[in-house]
Amino acid sequence: MGLHHQRVLLVSDSTRTTDRIFELCEECDHQRLRLIVCRDTDDADQQLDHYDISLIIFDLASVGSSLSMDRIAQRLNPKPLIALINEGTAESLVAALRSGADDVYVSGELDLHPELFVRSVERQLKRARYIEEVRSLRDSLERSLDELREDQHAAQQVQQNLLPPQQQDINGIEYAYVLQPSLLLSGDFVDAFVVSDKLSLFYLADVSGHGASSALVTVLLKNMTHRLLRNYRRNSSFDILSPSATLHRINREMLLTSLGKHLTMFVGLINHDTQTLSYAVGGHHPLPILLQDGRVRFLEGRGMPLGLFEEPVFDELECPLGDNFTLTLFSDGVLEVIDGETLEDKEQVLLNMCSAKYGSPAEFLQSMMPAGRGHPDDVAIMTVRRESL
Repeated sequence: MGLHHQRVLLVSDSTRTTDRIFELCEECDHQRLRLIVCRDTDDADQQLDHYDISLIIFDLASVGSSLSMDRIAQRLNPKPLIALINEGTAESLVAALRSGADDVYVSGELDLHPELFVRSVERQLKRARYIEEVRSLRDSLERSLDELREDQHAAQQVQQNLLPPQQQDINGIEYAYVLQPSLLLSGDFVDAFVVSDKLSLFYLADVSGHGASSALVTVLLKNMTHRLLRNYRRNSSFDILSPSATLHRINREMLLTSLGKHLTMFVGLINHDTQTLSYAVGGHHPLPILLQDGRVRFLEGRGMPLGLFEEPVFDELECPLGDNFTLTLFSDGVLEVIDGETLEDKEQVLLNMCSAKYGSPAEFLQSMMPAGRGHPDDVAIMTVRRESL
């Protein structure tokens, strides 16, 4: 039934009343109106079971009682009901209104003032149409939300499949991470993979914004980095051997997408022969924290975010790695969940926590974000660790 095709249910056992209602409904300003007649409330119940009724006209003068009309009115609610009564006493009017009627007419007045009844039917049908339109829009919205939820869950599955194992060992170095999105999808992303027999690359990226659009950029990021890896193995490009060159390539491709998104990123390249870490920073904060030789410190380095500037500048630095070290990377979401009045206070909290040598990134996150505390931003923590016996 379309929104403008409305059914009126007349509950009456009076042939005269039925004929008169038919005549008056024909005078209504409504092009698609269908009148259905029921002789008793059982028949009315069946009609309500099978059809969408816009308005009920209930003839209390010939059918049922106030109790039966009240039950029918509750089934139709919030759509309207007009009651017809024998006499216009105050008691009869009040009883009809208390039994669910939205308007009340004395049967004899249908001939004396027919225009009042016609206007009432038109008014109640207009009200019913608004209710039906709202219900249709609500149903459409619920269907759209269901489809959106399905799409979001499918996108979440795709994104999770693109992430590396939560813990893996590459050439004697353990890479582990935890990623806690603020929504179903995350704008944070991590990866770690073998480049060659002596090189491995890892990164942590934080895309601006939240949700599906930011998660889409993480999919592109995964594709970009593995395309650089594939090109290196084909000897067609060697950008992946330089963290700063990797950032420049990603920045160029981000600008070409015209998605209006930017990201911050830390890229590290470990040379397992020389035991050194080369790295570059793309506007990322807080900087990773290195625990080595009993000392804990933030790595140095500066650089611009990716996807904003045509010619960004990135520092590429190098530091030696000992037999025992732990490098901890964060997305800036951690700054939203740890305690501290100023940025310096929060950075000191991170340094203190990294000194405590937590067993896993998940334990690290749990210690800074107790159960029940919300987080307005995505949070990612990644550890790169080697512990010799």
